Amino acid sequence: MFFSTARRTGLAALGTTSAVLITLLSPASAGAAASAAPPEGPAAPAGGPVRTVTLVTGDKVVVTPGTAGGRDTIGVERRPGASGSVRIVTEGGDTYVYPDDALAYVAADRLDKRLFNVTALIAQGYDDAHAPRLPLIITGGNSAALRRGAATLPGAEARRELPSVDGAAVAAERSQAADAWAALTAGGTRPSGQDTESRRAAAAPPFSGGIDKIWLDGRTKAALADTTAQIGAPQVWESGDTGAGVKVAVLDTGVDPGHPDLKDRIVGTRSFVPDQDVPDRSGHGTHVSSTVAGTGAASDGKEKGVAPGADLVVGKVLGNRGEGQESWVIGGMEWAARTEHAKVVNMSLGSAEPSDGTDLMSRSLNALSAETGTLFVVSAGNSGRGATPYTVGSPAAADAALTVGAVGASDDLANFSSVGPRVGDEGLKPDLTAPGVDVLAARSQYTDQGEGAYTTMSGTSMAAPHVTGAAVLLAQRHPDWPAGRLKDALMSTSRPTPYLTAYQGGSGRVDVAAAVRARVTATGSAFRFLPWPNGSSGPVRQEVTYTNSGDEPVALRLAVEAGASDAGVFTLSADQVTVPARGSTAVEVATDPAGLARGNHTAQVVARDADGAVVAHTVTGVGLEPERYDLGISMKDRAGRPMGGWIHLKGALSRSTTAYEIPASGELTLRLPTDTYTVVSYADVQGTHGPDSRGIALLSAPEVDLTADRRVDLDASKAHQVRAVTPKPSTLVNTRLDFFRSFTSTRPGPDDYGAMRENVVVGRGYDSIWAQPTGAKVRHGSFVFATRLRAQQTPLDLSYDGATIDDALAQEGSAALPDGTSSPDAVFAGAGSPEDFAKAAVRGKVAVVRHSAEVAPSAQASAAKAAGARLLLVVNDGVGRLAAWYGEPDYSAAIDVPVVSVGKDEGEALIARIAAAREHRVRLRVAAHPSPSYVYDLVKYHAGAVPKDVAYHADPDRLARIDLDFAQPQGKQAMERRTDYPAYEWSTGYSFGLEPMAPGRRTDWVTAGEDATWQQTASVTGWVGATNSPTSYRQGSVQRERWLGPVLRPRMSGGDSQVRDDTSLSLVVNGWSDSGAPHTGSAGTDTMTTRTSLLQGGTTLLTTDSAYVNAFDLPAESLPYRLVVDTAGDPALSPYSSRTRTEWDFVSGKAQSGTVPLVQLDYGTDLDAAGRAHRAGEVSVTPSVLGTSARDAVSSVRLEVSYDGGASWHRQDLRERQGTWRTTLHAPSSAAFVSLRTTATARTGGSVAQTVIRAFGLR
Repeated sequence: MFFSTARRTGLAALGTTSAVLITLLSPASAGAAASAAPPEGPAAPAGGPVRTVTLVTGDKVVVTPGTAGGRDTIGVERRPGASGSVRIVTEGGDTYVYPDDALAYVAADRLDKRLFNVTALIAQGYDDAHAPRLPLIITGGNSAALRRGAATLPGAEARRELPSVDGAAVAAERSQAADAWAALTAGGTRPSGQDTESRRAAAAPPFSGGIDKIWLDGRTKAALADTTAQIGAPQVWESGDTGAGVKVAVLDTGVDPGHPDLKDRIVGTRSFVPDQDVPDRSGHGTHVSSTVAGTGAASDGKEKGVAPGADLVVGKVLGNRGEGQESWVIGGMEWAARTEHAKVVNMSLGSAEPSDGTDLMSRSLNALSAETGTLFVVSAGNSGRGATPYTVGSPAAADAALTVGAVGASDDLANFSSVGPRVGDEGLKPDLTAPGVDVLAARSQYTDQGEGAYTTMSGTSMAAPHVTGAAVLLAQRHPDWPAGRLKDALMSTSRPTPYLTAYQGGSGRVDVAAAVRARVTATGSAFRFLPWPNGSSGPVRQEVTYTNSGDEPVALRLAVEAGASDAGVFTLSADQVTVPARGSTAVEVATDPAGLARGNHTAQVVARDADGAVVAHTVTGVGLEPERYDLGISMKDRAGRPMGGWIHLKGALSRSTTAYEIPASGELTLRLPTDTYTVVSYADVQGTHGPDSRGIALLSAPEVDLTADRRVDLDASKAHQVRAVTPKPSTLVNTRLDFFRSFTSTRPGPDDYGAMRENVVVGRGYDSIWAQPTGAKVRHGSFVFATRLRAQQTPLDLSYDGATIDDALAQEGSAALPDGTSSPDAVFAGAGSPEDFAKAAVRGKVAVVRHSAEVAPSAQASAAKAAGARLLLVVNDGVGRLAAWYGEPDYSAAIDVPVVSVGKDEGEALIARIAAAREHRVRLRVAAHPSPSYVYDLVKYHAGAVPKDVAYHADPDRLARIDLDFAQPQGKQAMERRTDYPAYEWSTGYSFGLEPMAPGRRTDWVTAGEDATWQQTASVTGWVGATNSPTSYRQGSVQRERWLGPVLRPRMSGGDSQVRDDTSLSLVVNGWSDSGAPHTGSAGTDTMTTRTSLLQGGTTLLTTDSAYVNAFDLPAESLPYRLVVDTAGDPALSPYSSRTRTEWDFVSGKAQSGTVPLVQLDYGTDLDAAGRAHRAGEVSVTPSVLGTSARDAVSSVRLEVSYDGGASWHRQDLRERQGTWRTTLHAPSSAAFVSLRTTATARTGGSVAQTVIRAFGLR
């Protein structure tokens, strides 16, 4: 699940809403052994670049853009030896992928949830292609010790100590992520057998090396003569205050050190960006620096900064593209405050996501401010109001930060300026505002944007340096004032903006002239958050302090100006006070929460002098948490006994889902706001193969109305088994459970961003899946529970002496068992060490060993191979199925011996039988089908409730049958998967992992009907990958598809892939589509090339090797165009389609906006497994036109064949029937290949001419 941590309430929030959505891949099917090291991904389809993200756990997430009209998919390739489930949750626009073994750490706030945000990782450039090392920050103790400890982790390099947060920045090599994760979670060694995720739900065990938490070193971004006058700076300059003698730091993109406005003010610089020097190639840092302290020299003093006399130090913490990492920023903060002793630090940067003020950058800021007295001025962010408030990010959310929003020339709030409250505690942020719209300041000469010495920018980045300069001027006047005093002074003397709420404009717009001349200043803000119950404890009192820096006492009259709150909400302990000279006086602001509406109440406490002039003002407020009731939750196992675990809870009114741990007592009571809730848990329970087997149970309550104390019973003893009942013997090899809950829509759909969406792909360590019935259907909104099952011909059956072992699992990194049945002898060989094998005669037999922490899996396999074992059978010594890597220890290759694991209960019974037999033999019958001859792909949607019967009864008459033929080059392994597209998901389909396929025929049975949409993909790594169009099948229908065979040629899909839009044309060229009629495909190697040209008339508009053809600024009138695609194959991979050329002629203009009607050609002929046709065989051509399904869209077809590689051509007589043209070959005995040259013309105009040299072979 997605977790974000609500640190101020001690809870772990778990995200929900959807946007990008996904597909899930798991490793080779539960019964199929990997024949080599974990396979690489398929050839990339031409829908866009495939992105791979290796998670901190070592699991890989592969994001493949949709092709042939399909939606994007996300594949999860588990690290070797992983057996647990994978959970996928979407929140807003982001998709999170969580391996089970990471969940306890995330929920316990020991692992940053951003490490699993695949969408954001890719957006930040943290995918594998762009970041082979994942940047992390580790915290937990002495930073130097942490740095030394991190250096011992496999593939980890310590980059920087971060003592302000008791941490260190680390770069982790992704290729060694699995080993590093094992070292972190298992005492420094990879678990040799049962993975850490196999343990039952428990509190997260400690990380090694004294590490308390692992954070993503996330990206930070820059937050982008009239404005200085707007805040009163010229009045201060007239009094002689220019910031002289005050050191100010700017942490940004660097600076142009030669700019006339800055060169005489810079006294120090340092870059914290690896491999980049200080000069500002972004322009942002120079603009900000000159707003703070520019002299205006390039404009004869006109465009001065706020504090033109200040001493400026510049830390480059953002790279030349305006982005940085959190560790760079923290390093810069420590340098500015501790090394440079800057009085004020400007930070026009921050995170895009909201913060509760307890993130690392905020923690560092608070610590450094308290330690050094440095004031950190931070831009609030440019997220605007968003869908909800709470858009202030980090480090702006820090308590000690002076957080600045942006206003325009009339002090109206800029539409981009981030607003409060602060996440978690409703805290008051931003603190004040400053000009941030169309700010003119220095332009870096290192950037090519704009010209001249100055440029205009807008953003809270521009607002913050106005306040920083104001703080510098104030610090010059009061050099002994610490950060808190400066902050209070600037806030309490700001110009009120009563038309803005306190959460939009803070205390008001900064007024440096008022701040510098003020004798009396006040507390800047006073706010209290009151948890429920909040109406019976009496008035809440907050203190406002007035401080007089003058030599005479000052009498003040005090009043509460209610603002948005009702009169009388806030009362003062005194309405008049006298503040002594050089002293302070405090008053109390009291609020009686009894009778107040739940929510936030704010006002201003205004202090006036004897003449009625405002001297100071303070923002005050209270936040009243809504009423709450007890929700009691109990959890029981399949025997009805109490058990612990995790639950996930989502309320209709909550923004996110929250995770809670249920203790071993099985009882948990939560105090929650009034709302309608959904509770769900995926609990480990006993499986079907004895006490040491392991199943997974969905326990849920989709609708809990909490208007009074309530109780929910999550009881696995009432759960029923999720299974597939099929006509032929089969085994479930992959299962996915979908849980969709909308609180607002009665019709499940993709546009409900507040819905709860959870998808669990069940891991290989489980032998059974269970679901607890939920009773009556939900009354409000909608709910769907879905099961997606792949059952196939049973991969492996073991039996002996009348006993059956049906829980066997082929292990990764071992050889595949040969297809068929055998009955070798079984011999026990202890723990599988060389010494154990020396005592047992295992040559040609099944060697039975116990899994052992003392003998690594690879060592067991090597010893078995050396002893001549026919099969290594490993009996697990823990709970659940064993899933481990038995190949080379470095995962580089598999070992040439089959390895199979069995559960502890069945395995120990076999060992006991062998021991009892003594001199008698125990023959083990082994029936193996590593590549199935039939598959059932099934999906079922249960609306409203989880029913009692969750089995899928597969009736052939109600399914669709697909007869598949797979071809592949000699020595290459074909892989296949099928994706389903749930109607309630927004943009993506779901599939299981790529399965290895043997050449030849396979029969698939799939769920039929409009509710089930399927898309299949087949690929050969390093050759080609192909996919068909998303399809729903009719019940009882039969279809045939051929994959990866001839004829390979350019073919395009329709939908939004080929589009004319006004004056632009966008095409996706699929240069290597295979034999299947609706298939599109692309090459997975650089040795197979595709060159595309677009011409208008006789003019070539573009030529590209990319799959994407994008032409812009085309004439609006309808004109003739030609698209030419040339491909060249690699004879080392395949003898077919050695060369092709396709020319599409079409008319396009603004009037033809929409799908470009390109004519496509599909070929058919009866080929053997080697891609060869009979010499007198039949060849068919079926043309189609993109954008229409009409069979008669093409008016004419011409076909020529060549038997000599295109040297000579022979026109064929064609017979047309129902849109297909057929002919008969007359190949000479000397011919080895057939080449095709085809032309087709559409009835509405447009044509195609396609030549395929060596299209297929002859037998």
